[in-house]
Amino acid sequence: MNSRGHNWRQPSYMSSRPQDERHMHRCIELARQAIASGDTPVGSLIVAGDEFVSEGVEAVRARHDATAHAEMEALRTAFARRRSGDLTGCTLYTSVEPCIMCAYAIRLARISVVVCGARGGDGEQAVSGHIVLTDERVAPNHAPPLVIRDVLVEDCQRMRDQRRARRSG
Repeated sequence: MNSRGHNWRQPSYMSSRPQDERHMHRCIELARQAIASGDTPVGSLIVAGDEFVSEGVEAVRARHDATAHAEMEALRTAFARRRSGDLTGCTLYTSVEPCIMCAYAIRLARISVVVCGARGGDGEQAVSGHIVLTDERVAPNHAPPLVIRDVLVEDCQRMRDQRRARRSG
């Protein structure tokens, strides 16, 4: 049992790889697009090895759609392009750690690696996106992905802070 009382195996983590920063820079560019349309600054992309598969920009406010998170948009496009709901072997990059909804969709899609910039705001919750990504019990027939956290975290957090400043100003 961990410090929060959850009973799961220690998730697989590793430090960032050379390509992670390059792809995270693209997520940050996508997050800027989200800010420009009045949305939360989140950008996401999916790659398979060196092959670009899809990308997504947060569009919840722009589309009046609670499911239009950047990760969900990237997943939808990847499913359509690959004509499959199985994204085994793919890596999903996101400028902010996925929420519970997105994390569960990532698990169901069988994404192999998830690379995150800023940490999500639900870390102190009983259930968080991170727990959904890493707890084997959440989706027993879908292995947890390898999770790489805090890639360009300062830049990703700065994007979130810019939006907060705009909203309060």
